[in-house]
Amino acid sequence: MSFIDPKTDFAFKRIFGSPKSKDILLSFLNALLYEGNSAIESVEIVDFNGRSLVAEENHPVTLKALLNGEHKCIFDLQFLNLKTLGHRVLYHAAKSYSQQLFDKKERTPEIKPLMSIHFTDFIMFEDRDSPISRFTFKEIETDFSYPNGELGLFFVELPKFQKELLELETIGDRWIYFLKNASILETIPEELVVVSEIKQAFELADVDSLTREEFALVQQQLLAIADRQNAIALGKNEGIEEGVEQGRQQGIEEGIQRGKEEGIQEGIQRGKEEGIQEGIQQGRQQGVKQGRQEGIQFGKLTIILRLLNRRFKLDAATQETIKSLSNEQLDRLAESAWDFITDSELEEWLEKQAEGE
Repeated sequence: MSFIDPKTDFAFKRIFGSPKSKDILLSFLNALLYEGNSAIESVEIVDFNGRSLVAEENHPVTLKALLNGEHKCIFDLQFLNLKTLGHRVLYHAAKSYSQQLFDKKERTPEIKPLMSIHFTDFIMFEDRDSPISRFTFKEIETDFSYPNGELGLFFVELPKFQKELLELETIGDRWIYFLKNASILETIPEELVVVSEIKQAFELADVDSLTREEFALVQQQLLAIADRQNAIALGKNEGIEEGVEQGRQQGIEEGIQRGKEEGIQEGIQRGKEEGIQEGIQQGRQQGVKQGRQEGIQFGKLTIILRLLNRRFKLDAATQETIKSLSNEQLDRLAESAWDFITDSELEEWLEKQAEGE
């Protein structure tokens, strides 16, 4: 047997966002959020915009849930496989929270609390060891929680989860192990079969259950992820190499100049020896720092051009316009690029930047 990777958008939504997923979702959410207790009694997969979960990549699975027989809330589930998508967390959470007002199924929409749940295939919080992190609104100085508790964020960072099969203790451990390792398993481990809903998740992830079109979509998404990761790595490497070279040249020039200046003050011979050495060292440090900054910007530009070329086949004029953007404008373009549907939207965005909007 072989299983599709739950870390791809299509596979994640097939397993957790299909009509067959309700029992899976109840087990999954209760295990992660409520330590296996059946706090969530029912879930309904909803879509405020009427969009297709499969068609629109990188949008969360939105759920209505009933807690303890009386409390209604909204859950957003999403898998993030690239660091660049991490910037969208608050955007999607705020969007799902506000769009409750436009739910056409309810005549008088009730604003329900929202928990936005994200699983990452990368380290998101460098200074934290635990794979699970929860965030709510807090008063900064006293750590006082915002009374209504309307909006929360929940993260599971898969690279930090290091437990092996025999070390799994809770149902939550088993679900996280499934997410991280399903694609490399050839059989369903006995340690996971004990949870019937995880067995159902494996059945939905079975490659043999896919149509030819679904299998092709999974492969396409895996290739897209690999391309984006390679583009990011290439941009960083090229930026570092260019920064180091510029740093060397600037360091040598500044070293010679510094050596001449200090040589006049302390003596020609000693000034040449000590001044040049100190100047070269300081010049290298300053040059590498400047080179790193320029390299990072060059890396951003490389990534953005590569991704936009893949989508729209940019002409030479558009590429030159993008190259002329400032560092801040490049950051805004990186956040906006995934929302462009046509190249005309990209051109309109660039025209606004030129007008200073």
